Amino acid sequence: MSKISLTLLCIVCAAFNGPLLAGDDASAPNTDMVVDMGFEVADPATSDDTLVSEVSDQATSPLRITLAHEASYKVEQPESLVKNRTSARLEYSDYVRERFFVQLDAKGSVFWGPDHRHDAEGTDLMLSQAYVQTSIRQTSIKAGYQILPWGESIIAPVTDVVSPRDQRELFNFNLDELRLGQAMVAVDQYSDYGQWSAFYIPRAEFNENPLPGTAYYFDPLRYRSEIGGEDDLAEFGASWRKTFEDADITVMAANLIANDYALSMGTDGLVTRERERFSLAGAVFNYALKQVIFRGEVAWKSGQAFNDAALQIVKRDVVDAYIGAEYSPSSTLTVSVEGVNRHVMDWNGEVASAPRDSQSLLLSVTKMLLHDDLTINFLNFHSMPQSGSLAMLLTTYDLSDNMRLGFNVVLPYSQSHDSALFTVRDQKQVVFKIQYQF
Repeated sequence: MSKISLTLLCIVCAAFNGPLLAGDDASAPNTDMVVDMGFEVADPATSDDTLVSEVSDQATSPLRITLAHEASYKVEQPESLVKNRTSARLEYSDYVRERFFVQLDAKGSVFWGPDHRHDAEGTDLMLSQAYVQTSIRQTSIKAGYQILPWGESIIAPVTDVVSPRDQRELFNFNLDELRLGQAMVAVDQYSDYGQWSAFYIPRAEFNENPLPGTAYYFDPLRYRSEIGGEDDLAEFGASWRKTFEDADITVMAANLIANDYALSMGTDGLVTRERERFSLAGAVFNYALKQVIFRGEVAWKSGQAFNDAALQIVKRDVVDAYIGAEYSPSSTLTVSVEGVNRHVMDWNGEVASAPRDSQSLLLSVTKMLLHDDLTINFLNFHSMPQSGSLAMLLTTYDLSDNMRLGFNVVLPYSQSHDSALFTVRDQKQVVFKIQYQF
C-alpha cells in the first residue's frame, strides 16, 4: 500500500474507530451488462442488492463505499482480543462510452492493536476485481483483474478451484470474501445451445495463508526462500452451461496450477515449496423440485500432489463429489444440508498426508424476522474420518438501508490430533460487527 493510500485509509478508519464493532462486507453492486443484442452478461461473483439511495428510490450511484469495524474476543483460556480492525471498501461499476463496462472492487484494512494481524501485517490492501467488459454481438469479453467462481459447494472446493482463496482468517464460509482476484481474460458466448465460456490466466496466483505471529499460524516447518516446481504458470479452461425450465447443468475442463504449494523436504531438513500443475474435468447441476433445490458437483483431478512419510511428493488422481439440498418451506425459513466426499485413487500406505476417503458435512438453518431486517443463521460443520466439528451462530440486523449490525458465536471442537480443527479447538469466539454503506 502506498503512503498516500495508507494515510487516507487511516484518516477514514480513525474517524470510524472506537466503540464501533465490525460488519460483513455487503455484496457488490449489480454488474449486469445488457448488450444491444438483448441478452444479459452478468457477473456471477456479485449480487443485485444495491442499497437504495435515501434521496431517490430510483437513482443508484455507480460508486459504493462501505466502512466497517470488527472485533472478536476469544472466550476460552487464555482469553484475548483476536480481531480489532477497521476497513474501507470501494466498489465502482459503470458504463464507459456505452460499449464498455468497468468494474472495480478494492478493500483496505487497518489492524489495530491487539488484533492478531497487527504486528505481522499492520495494514492490508486487497484488489478483488478491476476489469473492463465489452460485447460483440452475442459474445462478452472481460479483461483485467477478476475472480472466476465455479461450483456450488461452500465447505470444500470441488470444481471451484480456479480462483485462489484468502485463508488468513478461519471460520469464514462466505466465498465472495474468500476468493482472490487474478489477471485473466474471460470470454462468454451466448447461443440457443447454451453458454460457452473460456478463460486464460497468464500467471497463476496462490492462496494467502496465515503469516508467522498471527493467531492461526501453526506451521513447524522451515522453508527455503526460493519456490520450485513449474516455471510456466499459465492456466486455461472452458465450460458449457445449459439452463432448462427447472434445472441447469455445467460441464467444465481446465489445466491449472494448484492453489496451494506442494511440499518437499531436502536432506538438510529444509522444505521447498513446489508449484504443481494438474488437470480438472468436472460437472455441476442444480435442480428445483417444488420447495427444494438440489445441487451437485463432481470433479476428476489428475495429478494431485500429496506427501509420503518422508515429506516427498507423490501424485495421485482424485475424485471429489458434492451433493446438497436446500428446503424453503416459507420465504423466511431455509434449511440446507450438504456433503462432500474426497476419494484418492490408487491410495496405499505411501500416501501419508491424506486418507483414502474423507468427508465433510454441513447443516445450515436460516431464519429471517422483523420484516426481514433480522437474519439468524446457524451452521454446523463436521469432518471425518479426522473427527472435528464447528458450530457457528451468525446474526445480522439492518438498522437502516445504510447501517448493519452483526453478532456471531464461533465454537470449534476436536479431540483428534489429525483434524485440521485440533490446533484451533480453543478459538471459541464472540464477534461484534458494524458497517455503514453509502
